Amino acid sequence: MCFTGPWGRCMGSDCGPGGSQSRAVWCAHVDGWTTLHTNCDQGQRPSNQRNCFRVCDWHKDLYDWQLGAWNVCVPVSARTLWALRPFTCSGAEEGIQNREVGCILKSEESPAEDSICEYFESKPRLEQACLIPCPQDCVASEYSPWTACSKTCGTGLKTRVRSVLVPPLFGGSLCPNLTEFKSCKPGACTGPEGMYSLRIGPWNPCVLPVTRTERQVKRRKGKDQGVRERAGVKDPETRELIQKKRTRNRLNRQESPFWDIQVGYQTRDVTCIHRNGSIGARNLCTMRDLPLTVQSCVLPKDCQLTDWIQWRPCSKTCLDPESPIGNRTRSRQVVQFPVGEGAECTPLEELESCEPQGESVPPCATYTWRSTEWSDCRVDSLLSQQDRRRGNLTGLCGGGLQTREVYCVQANAELLKYLNDLKQKEKANSAISPVITAGQTQRQQKPSVPPLLSVTFQITASLPVENKLCEGPIPNRSQLCQIPCPIDCEVSPWGAWGPCTFENCDDQAGKKGFKLRKRQITNEPTGGPGNCPHLVEAVPCDEPSCYDWKLTGLDPCVPEEDNQCGPGTQIPQVQCVNSTGAEVDRKLCTSSPAPEPVACEVPCSRDCVLSDWTPWTSCSQTCSSKTIEGKQMRTRSILAYNAGEGGGACPNSSSLQEVRNCNEHACTVYHWQTGPWGPCTEDPSASTLNTSMAVGASGGGGPCSTGMQTRKVICVRVNVGQVPPKK
Repeated sequence: MCFTGPWGRCMGSDCGPGGSQSRAVWCAHVDGWTTLHTNCDQGQRPSNQRNCFRVCDWHKDLYDWQLGAWNVCVPVSARTLWALRPFTCSGAEEGIQNREVGCILKSEESPAEDSICEYFESKPRLEQACLIPCPQDCVASEYSPWTACSKTCGTGLKTRVRSVLVPPLFGGSLCPNLTEFKSCKPGACTGPEGMYSLRIGPWNPCVLPVTRTERQVKRRKGKDQGVRERAGVKDPETRELIQKKRTRNRLNRQESPFWDIQVGYQTRDVTCIHRNGSIGARNLCTMRDLPLTVQSCVLPKDCQLTDWIQWRPCSKTCLDPESPIGNRTRSRQVVQFPVGEGAECTPLEELESCEPQGESVPPCATYTWRSTEWSDCRVDSLLSQQDRRRGNLTGLCGGGLQTREVYCVQANAELLKYLNDLKQKEKANSAISPVITAGQTQRQQKPSVPPLLSVTFQITASLPVENKLCEGPIPNRSQLCQIPCPIDCEVSPWGAWGPCTFENCDDQAGKKGFKLRKRQITNEPTGGPGNCPHLVEAVPCDEPSCYDWKLTGLDPCVPEEDNQCGPGTQIPQVQCVNSTGAEVDRKLCTSSPAPEPVACEVPCSRDCVLSDWTPWTSCSQTCSSKTIEGKQMRTRSILAYNAGEGGGACPNSSSLQEVRNCNEHACTVYHWQTGPWGPCTEDPSASTLNTSMAVGASGGGGPCSTGMQTRKVICVRVNVGQVPPKK
């Protein structure tokens, strides 16, 4: 049989999936000793080599472990062979949780081999211990005592109940029945059980008891009425006066003006009813619990009110465009409060809308919120709230606080003052009567016409008033602000090395090339991209090859905006080829921009017809300098001239060719590399300017001076390093 050893280390010259691994494979006897390979079946021989991913240090920024969520905690007892033995839970039960862990490519979140991530960090654990709370059964209280029997004779029921003290938790047993019943027999009924029962009627209206005197008066009433009529002692008018006097005397008694309570009695019927609905003798029903048939009561009296008084003045005494309607009220008083089941009192006050009446109604005073300007943004005010020792820090940045004063003022105070003064003047003028002295010539005088009144209000600062006069919420007295902080340049990790290419694909005489890798600026610095480190690096390599897009054809011309003819575009069909012209993987050409859609035109009737542009010619130079630069040219020709009116004219001869620059890179690649800026120091050459500025600023604060910062700037040649600055 065949035996295999462990896979060796991934080897290769390039980083990425181009590596290879190998392992030992040998043939061994069943007893364990090694023998010749020919003794084993060669068709079942395992492979001793496979492709692998060669991990490099810069892969650490591209790959990482992806951690899944922990699954449900499973008891340990459920995963062992001795799970059938009894288990006693005390506090909690031990369990195990699992999760999924895998290596991924962060940019695409696609899975990758775990060996890539294990190169930088051990694989996180897949299991962890956990605790499962023990099940809590329902706990109920003891039963209450049995209730009394539901019947006084015959067969009845008794009940008892209990309550839940602790509800079931974590899968514990459910609560038992909380109510129990049992039958009871207090004794045999004297008559047929349930044959007769009492029917209790409703209470009759409350009435006053009739006194003995009233009964005698009623008996004599008929006799006296006839005697009075025969005697004729009092006529109807006299009897009416006597009745009014008696009523007035009753009202003058020293009693409560609001309450007049009279106590009476009321009755109800109680009958013994047979099961079939017929009325039987009362002794057939159980008489020990006979309900009351008579009780005292209060005679009901309805509420009595006075007439309405006149409407009070309107609450709105001025003109308010936003709320022109006010309210006015009227009221009445209670003469007799309701007694017993008498009718309740209706509302004692009425409200209705109203408007101020009159021609000279002044406008209402209006109030509004005013505020000062926001103060400067200060960071130390927030820091001093956290640490009082940091209250004097200057030059801080980040989140700060701005404050302002907010107060309520009367918005139209000047207008109301002017109207009030004008009204006072009118009253004063109307009170002055004309006086003519003796000997003065009486003549007709024309009334003087007052000049036109010009009113000018001077905007003055209004005095603050109480905040409750202003409507709406108070504006914010503080707000957060931001003082920008200096931003350092941040760049992304280096990308993967590109393919090995010639420095100039038009000059492929040498056998050396270079690989490029790039990175981007992820955080723009305060001073601009000039303060960032270099973004491109190159390393030499062997066996270079140039990769570029090869145009294989163009799609048909498609006019713009769904037109039938006119300007349009053609989508180029391209292939990625190497220096020999062989087609390769399209990923090798990603460093070169793909050909853009080609402008074209679908001829319309009567338009000039032009041919397509020819391909660009080869570049005239391989690189550019101060004296030479590369050029490329392409042309097109006129296929058909325009005919008739309205057709597009053909362009002039200069528009039939185009020229563009090419190979604009320097013949030798150099770039400037800058270091960080140093501290700001005073510039001696600006001492005269500083002196004049200090004199001008003597009114407030100390003098300021002009400073200077320096940094290191060197010239770097690709693949070589620092070179003299003249390069």
